[in-house]
Amino acid sequence: MDIKTGTAALSIIRQLLDPAVSTTPAINTPPQKPQFVKLPMEQPFKRTTPEEQGVPSAVISEFLEALRTDETLYPHSVMILRNGCVIAEASYGAHDHTVWHITYSECKSITGIAIGMLIDEGKLSLNDKIVDIFADRLNKLNKFTHMNITVRHLLTMTSGIVFNEAGSVTENNWVKCFFESFLVSEPGKHFNYNSMNTYMLSAIVKTVSGHGLCEYLRPRLFEPLGIRNFYWEKCPMGIEKGGWGMYILPEDILKIGQLLLNGGVWNGKRLISQEWIDAATSAQAAAPKSIGDFNYGYQMWSGRNERSFLFNGMFGQNLMAFKDTGIIVAVTSGNNEFFQQSTLCPTIERFFGSKNAALSGEPLPKNTRDYSKLTAQIARLKGLVYRERRNIFDSFRSMDYMHGVDVFMTKLNGAIFDATEPKARSVGLYPLMTQTLQNNYTKGLRSIGFRYEDGALTVTIYENDQTFELPVGFDKTKYTDVYIHGEPEKIGVSGRLTHDEDDTPVLKICVSFIELASTRFIKLFFEGDRIVSKWAETPGMLFILSGLDLYAEKSKILEALVEKNDEELLRFRLSRMFEPELLLERRR
Repeated sequence: MDIKTGTAALSIIRQLLDPAVSTTPAINTPPQKPQFVKLPMEQPFKRTTPEEQGVPSAVISEFLEALRTDETLYPHSVMILRNGCVIAEASYGAHDHTVWHITYSECKSITGIAIGMLIDEGKLSLNDKIVDIFADRLNKLNKFTHMNITVRHLLTMTSGIVFNEAGSVTENNWVKCFFESFLVSEPGKHFNYNSMNTYMLSAIVKTVSGHGLCEYLRPRLFEPLGIRNFYWEKCPMGIEKGGWGMYILPEDILKIGQLLLNGGVWNGKRLISQEWIDAATSAQAAAPKSIGDFNYGYQMWSGRNERSFLFNGMFGQNLMAFKDTGIIVAVTSGNNEFFQQSTLCPTIERFFGSKNAALSGEPLPKNTRDYSKLTAQIARLKGLVYRERRNIFDSFRSMDYMHGVDVFMTKLNGAIFDATEPKARSVGLYPLMTQTLQNNYTKGLRSIGFRYEDGALTVTIYENDQTFELPVGFDKTKYTDVYIHGEPEKIGVSGRLTHDEDDTPVLKICVSFIELASTRFIKLFFEGDRIVSKWAETPGMLFILSGLDLYAEKSKILEALVEKNDEELLRFRLSRMFEPELLLERRR
């Protein structure tokens, strides 16, 4: 099964590396995520000034600015909680912390909580062997080869199983594949981060309780905490993915963090045992220092430098809680990182950990001046846009080309430019990183059209099987919903009309996918009757390059396509994938 999965993954990568072909998925997975509908928040946290909770407003301001100006980070939202009170909440640019956001691996910690609840109920134990739990689905060989894997090994990422995340887009029956997979090491010996361990925990919840993960957690966790606006994707066999695929509001995931800081008690009712929380948030397996300042507990991370725990998802989805200061920080992002390699977690720790002497255990005197500055700063952050290449936000600016937006766009009104190059088959609005993660691939770009009416610009992206109308905001972000082969996505679109060093008019478009980590950048250079279009995205190529070093054993598939020592060739092929350049001709 490992050979079959690897072969299927290799086929997809070959297609991705060939710009002249559209990628065909190994398995067809229909869209699952419903359109987000904003519901009233149940049991919202109280809002107070930072000073009321012993935190200077100036500390919050400095923290938010540090995230904004860090060229390695793409923050989407920040919420900070102390003593059960929200002391700051900010959205960067087009993003909105009142809309659910994908968690990626951050939701693993919620799956771990479900396992803890099953153990508290006496329906499961850490030492239960998974071959016994799934005995009716296994043959004698499976029972023998996997006989030593326990629930504890799944929780601590020490199962030793080869079957990994690549199998999620190449196989249908993940439980079967897990048990047919090889072991690279004896269970319990080595930490080997693998999302399929968490998926198996989700499958265990369903097998042991008779309920899927969401159904099991709804009366035990979600309803008591007032969490109702969430969604969790399922595998082809109808089991929640467990290790990824969850969308949740930042304030709701803060509730889960606060529950753990409360020792498992919410509104006077115990939901999970203190014993489980202590074990889950303590180091149970040593993780490589190269991936961050945390060891691994039970599906959550335990700080090495602080008494802290972390829910962590790739691209910078984090909930970080400090046991000594009682502060919880929830951040959504679009960073180029798998785990905690960026400056994000160290920055959170520096501002809100126990070593910051500015934090007080008692309320601080009212500081109207600094709090007013913080409030104004948060308002400005919402009015910023990403600048491509330099990963920082910038203000909307007046359009600095010679003849003005209105004159140029009026001449462009109604024009359609067609893509005729073969490599257009691999270019689309949906960022490539998200295409691969969602198993939802573009059929290629056909044309780009422009409509300019009453001072408003709409850019239409015509792909070979779908069309997207993008309202472009020049003075502020404009929002719309698009459907990627039926998958609903909220996007915010901002634009700037400028020119390059040769005075060629350039339209820069930034498309922020509000529910995802991804941002799409499109630059259109107008050269008479043709357009040179340049496409980029974040997270993107830098994420893949960093992953090759972290996952040496998993990068063998790429090594089969590009010699390991030929980094220049690898960068070139990746740039064609993630940063394509395409010529379009004006339709006559």
